[in-house]
Amino acid sequence: MRRDNRGNGRRSHRGGGRSRGGRSGGRGRGHSRRHPRQSAESGNQRERIAIESGDLVLIDQFMLANPQFIEKMTKVVDEDTAVKNDIIKEYGGKVISVARGTYRIERDPFAYTIVVHPEGDAVEAADLVKDATDELGELNIDTRCLAMLDRELLDDSALLERYQQLWFGGQDKACRDLLRDNGGAVRYGFRRDGDELAVFQVPGEDVICLWPKNIDELTAQGQPEEQQAAQEG
Repeated sequence: MRRDNRGNGRRSHRGGGRSRGGRSGGRGRGHSRRHPRQSAESGNQRERIAIESGDLVLIDQFMLANPQFIEKMTKVVDEDTAVKNDIIKEYGGKVISVARGTYRIERDPFAYTIVVHPEGDAVEAADLVKDATDELGELNIDTRCLAMLDRELLDDSALLERYQQLWFGGQDKACRDLLRDNGGAVRYGFRRDGDELAVFQVPGEDVICLWPKNIDELTAQGQPEEQQAAQEG
């Protein structure tokens, strides 16, 4: 799997700074943070994936800005789908065939699971995870955020170029908004230093479930890490 051009010189703006008004950190008096469960549920209500091609792409958000990835995808824009899928796999992503339609994402930072399912289905994510027995492989996320989109979006060179400009300009949120405006979605993984996610499918259904390969280790560590990961401002 390729890991090219990861160093982009951007500095993190998370934490450590002084807020306006001279207070150090925090939101000031009178403002409390939402509980991680509320934050996760807010993200679940917001995110949708519009699939028109029948192919769902799961990939690290950075790869959509990676110059090598963009160059290769641009060169094969008129090639067979299988050729494009091989490039996506080369750069750590995964392509999964699903029915056309709109999908929702249920991310549970306490159970360390992400469930992608057709919109309109009445679901219990915990039950779907138990039913997901078809193993599809694994997915590597290094930037903490997982991009989910229709494969045909990767044929849009102008979209990828704009995403790349925003990314290397340090505008991560604008990158995520660009994907959302074009029918994609972005969700956090579970650890700030990246995840190796196992990918499973419910047999005979368009339901995809993901969880960390080291889920037992994470569960044993308790909740501090997952609470951090759930803060999706």
